[in-house]
Amino acid sequence: MLMKAESAVSPVIGVLLMLTLTLIIAAIVNSFAGGLMHTKDKSPVVTLQSEFHREDGKKWNLTIHHISGDPLPTCCVNLIIRPSKTFSCGYGTIKELDRENIKLNTSSDKSWAEGISSMHAGDIHVISGTNDDIDQKIQPPGVDFLEESSIGNTFYLEFYYDRNLIARSEVLIQP
Repeated sequence: MLMKAESAVSPVIGVLLMLTLTLIIAAIVNSFAGGLMHTKDKSPVVTLQSEFHREDGKKWNLTIHHISGDPLPTCCVNLIIRPSKTFSCGYGTIKELDRENIKLNTSSDKSWAEGISSMHAGDIHVISGTNDDIDQKIQPPGVDFLEESSIGNTFYLEFYYDRNLIARSEVLIQP
């Protein structure tokens, strides 16, 4: 019997070619599938400082200083005031601040609700009012920031982005 000599690919080379082809197809599928997934936006990283001042016994100001970090999109940030343990009777109560009350300065018409879209490093925004509207604007139930005995006490101003705490500032009540 005569044998014919035919050239063919060895089985090892054939397996390597099939493996290479499989890896290329997997990479193509992964690139298409990876683009379809929605990733959550990362929260801004910021350093903030806040101060509370009482003026003439009738007016008050809560200032917010954006020291450094990412710009804060005001439409996505919620501010909550939480009394510290120095307020024994009011500890545990909170007050969510209305964006309408957070202004560029005390005489500005622009607020976080209308006109101010972001807060950048170096910006100072303010919430101000009188003794008559402090309960409505910033004061949690069961707490009185304007009492003489509250001077020296502290509360926390917490900043939430997409329900995640991004900054917490301890605020001293000053005369």
